[in-house]
Amino acid sequence: MANVSLNIQSQLPKAIRWTDGLVKQLPWVIAKAMTESAKKSQVALKAQTPRYVNKPTRFTMNSTFVRYASPKKLEAWVGFKEFAPKGTPAAKYLQPMVGGGARRPKSSERQLQQSGVLPAGSYIVPTGVTPLKLNQYGNLSGATYTQVLSRLKAFGQQGYTANISGARRSQAKRSKRDYFVGRPGGLPLGIYARVGKQSRGFHTVFYVTRQPQYRATFPVQKILTGTFDNTIGKNLRNALEREMAYQAARGH
Repeated sequence: MANVSLNIQSQLPKAIRWTDGLVKQLPWVIAKAMTESAKKSQVALKAQTPRYVNKPTRFTMNSTFVRYASPKKLEAWVGFKEFAPKGTPAAKYLQPMVGGGARRPKSSERQLQQSGVLPAGSYIVPTGVTPLKLNQYGNLSGATYTQVLSRLKAFGQQGYTANISGARRSQAKRSKRDYFVGRPGGLPLGIYARVGKQSRGFHTVFYVTRQPQYRATFPVQKILTGTFDNTIGKNLRNALEREMAYQAARGH
């Protein structure tokens, strides 16, 4: 969300007849103008999101909100929602892009650490290779994360290796145990998938890294304040004209 300070006096038309009725209704006029500018700011934020977020999902695009101003509270808020029915809210996972800093651990990373599969403080980054291809948004689906987690947590690194390297396994059984954590062939620590008819080959499906650090690359504050400042004057004049026309029609 963004904070915008507004000098109302500088935005009001100078050549105007201030009747008692118009003065009384001024808080309503200002609230209406602020709300209209906030709506325009939301539209601008949504339109600009794909420029700064690579392949944003529909969930991200639909996570903007507007909190309307009221005569008793001349504040209007625009931003990304801080709650979600399932998963992580957009405001949280976009925060590193908006304000910079460290990425928060995902629930999948916390589960892997708590189960002892990964060392404490580890983060995972999907590589997008077979068999875990990224979707159209450049992400892995929640079902895929759940599938990998269940297999890794069920067997762990040492237990899994002992089970999979025993005797012959049927393809159906191997397919349920095709992920492991380790450093095969001296490679960096990662999550790997066994491939091939005999499960002798493997692909790196997740890199294991330290906590990712981000620079602020999504200028949400600039987008919102710029749009608000550019529209509030016109919206305020329009709201005043409508109110004056309404009062004139009623003989005030």
